[in-house]
Amino acid sequence: MKKIALISTFCDTEEKQNVLLENILKLKNLGLDIMVISPNFVIVKQDIIDLCDFFFYTKENPVLNWPVRAFTFWKTHLSVDGWVKMHRNVGDYGWAALNQIKRLSQIALSHDYDIFYHLIYDLEIDSNVEKEILTNELNIIHPRINPHNPEEIWETTLHFMVFDKDTMVKIVDDIKIENYLEGNGVAEGQALKWTQKHPIKINSHPVKDKIYYWENTDLFNYSQNPEYKMFIGKTDETHPNSNFTPDLRLYLYDFENPQNFKFIINNEIFENNINENRMIEFNIHSFEVVNFKIIDNSGGWDYTKIFNDISRNLIYYGIE
Repeated sequence: MKKIALISTFCDTEEKQNVLLENILKLKNLGLDIMVISPNFVIVKQDIIDLCDFFFYTKENPVLNWPVRAFTFWKTHLSVDGWVKMHRNVGDYGWAALNQIKRLSQIALSHDYDIFYHLIYDLEIDSNVEKEILTNELNIIHPRINPHNPEEIWETTLHFMVFDKDTMVKIVDDIKIENYLEGNGVAEGQALKWTQKHPIKINSHPVKDKIYYWENTDLFNYSQNPEYKMFIGKTDETHPNSNFTPDLRLYLYDFENPQNFKFIINNEIFENNINENRMIEFNIHSFEVVNFKIIDNSGGWDYTKIFNDISRNLIYYGIE
C-alpha cells in the first residue's frame, strides 16, 4: 500500500515549525511519504522542506472577513458609566483550512497512492494514530478534544482524516465555498457532513492538537503600552436598540497609572486624562480614519496599521 501524509500548515512561529518537524519525522518513521502546503508569506525552514517528498508554497490564504464570514468573541466589563460590552470580529480561517485540504488532495490524487492521511501540522501523533496508520484503516474522521476543556469532545475535526482514493475524489468535489457558506457552522462541521453523505465513519477515539490557535492571545487588548488596556471599536453601522453610532470608539481599562492622553486621528488632536475604566468616542466615522496615533505618559504609539487590520469591532453600553 502506497501511503502519503498530506499536512496543512500555518507555521508562523518557531514553536509551530518545531512541532511540524517533529511530526514529519514521526510520519516518516511510519513509512509515509510527506506532502506539505504553506502560504507563501510564511517562510518554512529549509531542513523541514528537505524532509518532505513534496512541498508547496501557495499565494492562496483565503481567510474570510466581515461581512462574508467572521468569528465573533465578546466580553463584558464594568466601566465608570456602567457595563460595557466588547465584540471582536476576527477573520474566519475555516475556508482557508478547507482550501488547503482541497489543494493537497488534488495534487496527491495525480500520483499513485492508495491511502491519504490528511492532518493539521500540530496533531498529537499518539499510539492510536500510529495504530491506524500501521493497520491501514480507511475512510475515518475523528472527534477532537476541546483544548480548553479536556472533558468536552467535539464531534468531528480536520486534524486527522484517512481516505482511500475513491472517497477523497468525492471529498474534493464537496469542498466548495458555497457549501461552506450555506450554514453557520465552522470548518469541522463540513467533515461531519461528509460522514453523513459518504461511507466514512467517525472513530471512537478523539485526537488532540498541540497548539491552540488563540492561546495566550488577549483578544480585547490592542494597547501597546502595558500600563493599561485598550479595545478599539470600528464599524460603519448602528447597533439595534442602543445609542450606538458609527463613530470611532475606544474603551480604556485596567490602568496601572493615570494617563494623560493625546489621541491623534487624521492629524487632529484630542486630549483626555483618564485613570479609570471608560469608553470614549470621537465624532469621526471609522471609514474616514487615515492615521491613528496615541501619545501617553510613556511616549508615542502608532495604531494606524492595527486600526486598518480591524474588519469590525463593536463597543456599547448595557445591551445583552
